[in-house]
Amino acid sequence: GSPQPPEEEDDDERGGGGGGIVPPRAIFEPGVPCPDDLCRATTGAAVTFVDQSTGTVAQRVWDFADGRTSRNARVDHAWSEPGFYQVSLWVSSGVHESTVAWTFLVEAADPAGTCVAGDDVRCLGDSRFAIRAEWWLADGSHGEGTVARIGTNDSALLWFFDPENWEVVIKVLDGCAVNGNVWVFGASTTNLGYRIEVTDTATGAVREYRNEAGKPAGAITDTRAFPNACTPSAPP
Repeated sequence: GSPQPPEEEDDDERGGGGGGIVPPRAIFEPGVPCPDDLCRATTGAAVTFVDQSTGTVAQRVWDFADGRTSRNARVDHAWSEPGFYQVSLWVSSGVHESTVAWTFLVEAADPAGTCVAGDDVRCLGDSRFAIRAEWWLADGSHGEGTVARIGTNDSALLWFFDPENWEVVIKVLDGCAVNGNVWVFGASTTNLGYRIEVTDTATGAVREYRNEAGKPAGAITDTRAFPNACTPSAPP
């Protein structure tokens, strides 16, 4: 069927601009600490967003990147699923418009493991599975894979040289109902050498996937990656 419009969280609220129309500049404070321009939140915990835009603001729309929007000057929002979300605020005077955005990493409030997210570590499956990578060239140069600030609770993107040039996508999927395993799928658009490490932080099990320098990388379709991940484990 046809795509449905995003669900709005709040009723309309419009602000005036006084006498003459002044071109607006969209501004908002994220409401949480944002070191290195990455804001962090946890599932179910509301973050307060306040429109601090300057100029004439006759209309505004918040987009929380999870299907919900708001037109209020102040709004509390919580996410239900871990992942990266780009929160944007659009404002308009009716003549001029402006947009600003911040990226949020939302992590599980009740983590299933001990994964700690960082520039070179991506946590999947409610922080249970830690994804990291290293790369190398035939001449011996090497480095760590870096997490792209996009992805869901099941999927991660990594880059090696340029944040606009993603190299690897890794998915950790619950296949327990199918064959009693947690699966790892992946794809790479590179012929660099690399080692991708997927760690189940609840059990300590590790899976490695490699490619040799100069060889086009193949797909990863490991449907028997973590057979013990389907059995509830003691808290780490």
